[in-house]
Amino acid sequence: MKKRVWKRVFLALGAALLLTGLSGCSREELNRQLAESLGTLGLYENNEPVESPKMKAERELREKEEARESERDAILERAREKADIYDYSAALDILDEIDEDYQEDEAVVEAKIEYQQKLGQMEDYQGDIAHLCFSSVIVDTDRAFDGDGNASTYNMWSVTVDELNAILEFLYENNYVLIDVHETISEVEDEEENVTYIRVYPQVPEGKTPLIISQEGVNYYSYTLEDGFAQRLVLDDDGNVKALYVDENGTEQIGNYDLIPILDAFVEAHPDFSLRGARGIVSLTGYEGAYGYRIQDTESETLEEDRAAVQAIGDRLVETGWEIASSGYSHSSMSGMTYEELVSDTDSWMELIGAYAGSADILLFPFGDEVEFPGDKLSYLLDNGFRFFCGLWGNEDYLSVQSTYVRQTRRNVSGYIMHYYPEYLEEFFDVSAVLDGARPAFE
Repeated sequence: MKKRVWKRVFLALGAALLLTGLSGCSREELNRQLAESLGTLGLYENNEPVESPKMKAERELREKEEARESERDAILERAREKADIYDYSAALDILDEIDEDYQEDEAVVEAKIEYQQKLGQMEDYQGDIAHLCFSSVIVDTDRAFDGDGNASTYNMWSVTVDELNAILEFLYENNYVLIDVHETISEVEDEEENVTYIRVYPQVPEGKTPLIISQEGVNYYSYTLEDGFAQRLVLDDDGNVKALYVDENGTEQIGNYDLIPILDAFVEAHPDFSLRGARGIVSLTGYEGAYGYRIQDTESETLEEDRAAVQAIGDRLVETGWEIASSGYSHSSMSGMTYEELVSDTDSWMELIGAYAGSADILLFPFGDEVEFPGDKLSYLLDNGFRFFCGLWGNEDYLSVQSTYVRQTRRNVSGYIMHYYPEYLEEFFDVSAVLDGARPAFE
């Protein structure tokens, strides 16, 4: 092979020399002609006809250096992504992965100084943490508010896509930041492996107020499917959680048609709205499945396929910062249940929903009706892994950490509250500026 290459070189060189003698061209032009003859034009330095050992060594050294620089830049970018969500400790840990030869690099040193300074500026937040709870979001107001028997229910309990987008903008401008409720506790284990919770105060950037957002009943009940709501959650081609919406013409559309994908898109555009990657809480009932898939119907012909879809969606939600919660299988008042009814309801949720949608340690009490603290019902819920219990108060925030559980209040954000009790939400956003003009008047 080498003999053939060199034969081509000699032939090309002879031809080039002949041309040189005739035309008096420069070495640069000679190299170009040789390279063109050999098919190596532009491959080697100065269009040398072949790569010399020295050139090869220099090229390999250069490529190695470029690869190391590329790796450094990729690590710097990963660290910046963590810093954008205020996770400065993680950002500094990532910077330690950079090759030792680059630890004194100007960009690396500047990043370390910046993140160390910002980490030192974080503050312990010692106030109560607000929790805003939403229902499914109205996509098409004409279909939702068409005057049928459900229109008044939607008007009372749901917000529209436009209202939700406006609310998120207000929350962001008012310096709220999403937080994981688990950041309010620390687990202490004794010698016998008994775990006790203690209250901790999460670190937040100066001037920021932590906030929890949840969506209750992410099931897509059958009665809403023709009324301008999303049909179910799906994974798009990039593996992101989106909502499937069917418009008035029967055309399927995949996009940001409910709270989860809308909030995901908002955080993508405003990463500093999320504290250390937090999103929100996804709460599920059970009697019509999960995420729009009727996995409670054990006779369904698509049961296994639907269960697999639910599991994939749940896994992706958790991976991207969402937390899974229960609102009971039947979404009935738990305070009004007997102990036996609560056991049956909880068992059904665990077996038919939680086993596929994602394990949950958060319970959003249906209608805010809490069980007794302490009591037999609470003990059974604790035995099934629930640790965070959220009631419902209209205008106050409360979080209490006990040795084995956490109690928190939440506030409903709904048409009813915005119309009749706008003062309950005025610290978060301007209700008058948010209300969708398409809403019908309350009677």
